[in-house]
Formats: sequence, C-alpha cells, structure tokens
Amino acid sequence: MALHRLMSAYLLIVAIAVAVHFMVFPLYAYDSDGEAIGSALNVWHVLDVFMAAGLVLMMVTTWREKRRYEGDSSGDLRPWLRSNVMFYGTVLVALAFVPNWFEYAWGWNSKPIVWHVIDTVLPVMFAVEAHRLWRATSI
Repeated sequence: MALHRLMSAYLLIVAIAVAVHFMVFPLYAYDSDGEAIGSALNVWHVLDVFMAAGLVLMMVTTWREKRRYEGDSSGDLRPWLRSNVMFYGTVLVALAFVPNWFEYAWGWNSKPIVWHVIDTVLPVMFAVEAHRLWRATSI
C-alpha cells in the first residue's frame, strides 16, 4: 500500500510541475526577438524525463486496473469504462510523446501543437490516476 501512495505522490508532483511550467513558460522563456531561451528549454528536457517515467508507471497501473475489470461480471459498466479510457488514453499520449521527445532531444523539428496537447492532457491524466491510486490505499 505504501508503494501505491509513493506512485500517487510521484504522478501528482509531475502533473503539477508540468501544468505549472506549461502555464508560466511563455512568461519567461522568450527573449526580445521572440526566440526561445536555451536555459528555459532545458527545464522541458528535465521534465520530459520525469514525464516519460510517469508514462511508464501509468501504463503499468492502468493496464493492471483494466485487467482487473475485464473479467468482472458485476454488471457495473463504470469501473470497466473508466479503466479502459485511462489505459487507452495513456497509450495515445505515449504514442504522441515518444517520437516527439526523440525529435526534440536530437534537435529535429518537433511539432509544437503535439506538445501543447501532451502538456495539457498528461497532467490531467496523471492527477486522475494519482487520485485513484491514493484512494486504493484507503480501501
């Protein structure tokens, strides 16, 4: 149970860090010519590592939750639907994140619109999974 709390705390901290940095980035990250400052971009490089680890963690926890409800014959559709949405949502975010992360890390032209989607969806999904993991320890 302590492991669930630790995973929950990790996901919540990463969610908050990504959401806050996404909102404040435009306020400090550009010089007078409108070019991104390298040191500001380095924060994203660090956050990307934590986001990747969080995605791996999410894949494992949401897959386990999905498997738990696949054989459930209780007739309650909500837990099954919730677990499937979270698992497949995580897969979709990971499919967008990984190639864009590699493009960004090696200096190729990553797609900013994809980063906007990732940086808005990922914190929400991390926070929802963190809440579920935390609640699972109190049951």
